[in-house]
Amino acid sequence: MFAHSMNFVHASGEPVQLAFDPAFDPMIERAEVVRFGDLELLVVTHGDLLAMKRRAAADPGRRRSKALRDQADIALLEGDVPDPNEGW
Repeated sequence: MFAHSMNFVHASGEPVQLAFDPAFDPMIERAEVVRFGDLELLVVTHGDLLAMKRRAAADPGRRRSKALRDQADIALLEGDVPDPNEGW
């Protein structure tokens, strides 16, 4: 458990993080409904996800490795998709 989040592990082994931050409230209100079969999920917009990642990356209390991962996620979300042959 952290100041604004809780981490869990799904039965499949996949990590799940729930974030609780008042700055996210307007983003949640703008979230879009996505249907998966009979299930309806609210998913934040692309722009709001970028804003969340930027906020996390700029948090001075965040571990450097996590902030770097957030910065890499931002680059990918902005379209910096790696070449599958890069580094070979």
